[in-house]
Amino acid sequence: MNTFSYDKGSLFCDQIPLAELSNEFGTPLYVYSAKRLRENISRFQTAFSALNPLVCYAVKANDNLALLQIFTDQGLGFDVVSGGELHRVQRAGAKPEGVVFAGTGKTNSELKQAVHSGLSKISVESGDELQALNQIAGELGRRPSVLLRLNPDISPDTHQHIITGNAESKFGISPGTAHQLRSHDWPNLDLCGVHIHIGSQIPDQEPTLSALEIALDFLEQCPPEWDTLDLGGGFPVGYSPDSAPTSFTDFAEPIANRLAHFSRPLKLILEPGRSLIADAGGLLLTVQATKETGSRRTVIVDGGMNTLLRPALYDAYHHILPIDEVNEKLFLTDVAGPVCESADYLGRERHLPALERGDSLAVLTTGAYGYSMASHYNAHPLPAEVLVDGDSYRLIRRRETYADLDGRDITTQNRK
Repeated sequence: MNTFSYDKGSLFCDQIPLAELSNEFGTPLYVYSAKRLRENISRFQTAFSALNPLVCYAVKANDNLALLQIFTDQGLGFDVVSGGELHRVQRAGAKPEGVVFAGTGKTNSELKQAVHSGLSKISVESGDELQALNQIAGELGRRPSVLLRLNPDISPDTHQHIITGNAESKFGISPGTAHQLRSHDWPNLDLCGVHIHIGSQIPDQEPTLSALEIALDFLEQCPPEWDTLDLGGGFPVGYSPDSAPTSFTDFAEPIANRLAHFSRPLKLILEPGRSLIADAGGLLLTVQATKETGSRRTVIVDGGMNTLLRPALYDAYHHILPIDEVNEKLFLTDVAGPVCESADYLGRERHLPALERGDSLAVLTTGAYGYSMASHYNAHPLPAEVLVDGDSYRLIRRRETYADLDGRDITTQNRK
């Protein structure tokens, strides 16, 4: 059985009917498959096994502790981009030597946190950050291992909001500037390699291989102790039912072939995120209203851009299915959320059956950048999350209440 598939007219996540979960926990509800997550991790590890990399899951895709613990149990490290993400992976039992810290705007507090934690690598993205890190490391009496994140000026064929390696991007340092920085004396830092990450949903191997050449050319001009290459992530996910993204193996083979001909062995770091967890998740929603809007039907559901931002932010496609399989006439339907914004649509022009208030839908491939990008906009509490593991399931994050919305407010009077 596929992760999300119909059995006897009802949509299941592995062996659990989604209707059972929506009835017990309500909606909006994120549901994840532990089985699919472990399968994805295994496929990735197998594809890149010849390179013996440190595989660091990109925590920004989804930072639920129960899911992070699965990654830990499967032997993965973590790629974090904030002090909060570092805190989360530490809570999940991550070993410091398996954590790399990237991000363009690390504060002094976050740099101190990273140095004090003894992480594997800190990826630096500007000269200002390098100076601050050198000073903080000296004050703490530590000598962290540092990578310079290169900007190779490469733009893969993907959405403009998820391109990170072109010259105009805020990410990384040009190779010329990086060479100038490495020539300086950094007495409290161990500069030992480079990091590149050119974007997400990279459609094929060519942009990654082009960025790899720039990184290797840089390393060729560095001393032998520069022995680490962090290739980032960006491996693609198929969001529509008929898409067939480039496989992990198709990425791994040419990378392995190229590194085999480099002048010295390199320690490789890889940072997959959505490619491991996206298709392990689904979002359950309940229809609140249906109406005729011009030439099509519009269905209003109880979660929108506040619950799943990707369609509004990236014009992203997510497949939408009714929880109860219906073999009847389908109608051209827009699926909209409850948020007071015209951009609040989860899908347009979808072929769905006639739906009524109380019917349930599942939005698929939402394991990555679903809950992690959710917000309280319009004062909506955040949804619950459930983990399915074979024929069992458990709540891994409770639904927020109105009391949670109020919990951080300070209502005392101003001082005179």
